[in-house]
Amino acid sequence: MHTAKIDLTLEPTGRHIAFSKDLLEVAHVFRRVGGEVSSWQRVAVNARSPFLDTDSFAPGTLLEYYVQHETQQGEPEARSHVVSTTLV
Repeated sequence: MHTAKIDLTLEPTGRHIAFSKDLLEVAHVFRRVGGEVSSWQRVAVNARSPFLDTDSFAPGTLLEYYVQHETQQGEPEARSHVVSTTLV
């Protein structure tokens, strides 16, 4: 399994998550709120890049994201590294 590319940019409307995706790949976006004490949640199924997370959180909240790529048959193919931000 190779590492997929991911970039996180803050925008006034939310967190802009851009990632690489081959034509036939399925990409799921996962988010964790508050660091390692929390569990990962899938926030987008078969997402397109870029994905915009517009959910609201209190200032000071740590948000982490990664993208999991799968084949059309549901087999894991690639996973991005984790990107994070603390909201201002």
